[in-house]
Amino acid sequence: MSKEILVSKDDIKRLLECLGKERKLVAPVDTGRVIEFREVFTSGIQDSIKILAKNTVSYKSLKEFYFPQAELMFTFTKDDIIDNISLPGYVIFGARPCDLEALRIMSVVYTTGKYNDPFFKRHFETNLIIGIGCTGEKPGCFCKEMEIDREYSNFCDIMLIDAGNDYSVVHLSEKGENALKEVPEVYARYINSSGGLPASKTEEPSPCSASSGLMLDSSKKDSDYFDVIDWEKVTKACKGCGICTYICPTCYCFDFRDIMEKGEAKRYKCWDSCMYPKFTLHASGHNPREFRHERYRQRILHKYKYVPDNFNGYVACTGCGRCIRSCPAGINIKDIVTLIISQMEN
Repeated sequence: MSKEILVSKDDIKRLLECLGKERKLVAPVDTGRVIEFREVFTSGIQDSIKILAKNTVSYKSLKEFYFPQAELMFTFTKDDIIDNISLPGYVIFGARPCDLEALRIMSVVYTTGKYNDPFFKRHFETNLIIGIGCTGEKPGCFCKEMEIDREYSNFCDIMLIDAGNDYSVVHLSEKGENALKEVPEVYARYINSSGGLPASKTEEPSPCSASSGLMLDSSKKDSDYFDVIDWEKVTKACKGCGICTYICPTCYCFDFRDIMEKGEAKRYKCWDSCMYPKFTLHASGHNPREFRHERYRQRILHKYKYVPDNFNGYVACTGCGRCIRSCPAGINIKDIVTLIISQMEN
């Protein structure tokens, strides 16, 4: 880690109030049922700070602020195709390391290789994200097995560690430092008291996001995993509801929808799920993954085999545990992957 400075929670509140004047402020909100990241007014910042102090993890991930559930791509007019370049620009406060590392993986997928997504890239460049470390694991979490540092990630603009009445600032990107400068008296106070600010480490790769301990053997063929376990038996309880894919911070499947609005044709990019029967349905009527256990097998192999094979060892899972906590059938993806690895070793 880089050197640390202490910033009072009152000053963080002032910083967020200042940044929230120019951008939409997103922070954890207690809905009465779950904790969710939602747009908040500056009057709600103190409540969000209290929620974060309880060491909670949000029900859903942050991906919808970079990869919206439904995003307008462009509009067809009689004479032209108009790209959607309107971006809200968010300040996201309180992202946990598992979600920050998931964002790193999403960024690798969507900004490298031949399938670059300009929409994701624009969101990434426009948003400012402030992370905060966890002090302990939650039920269902297996970040340790995924070699994720639950206290720290450098894939953010400002990284905080809760220190009681203060936050310890352990990482600043250039964008984060510029944000801190927007409250001059706060910036001056801490740069003078600390002899400088934490150096940017955003450009450095994180060792915990690649070559994870819980990863399928890349030297094996994909087909080697098709019958390594009884997929139908271990996924028998699955309802095919798709909850796991929607709340997962690294699931990125989507579909296109063309609709008419006020006499204009518009194309939207919308979330989709590999757990749905029609996801791979061909126009001919053939479905290569007709059965639910085949779709669940695809989900696991994609996360732990196909993504690592195609993106330099990155695993599309950070052990956040959301799918385990929220599965109505009680399916545990970590147990299934562990079973696969043990069977391959026998």
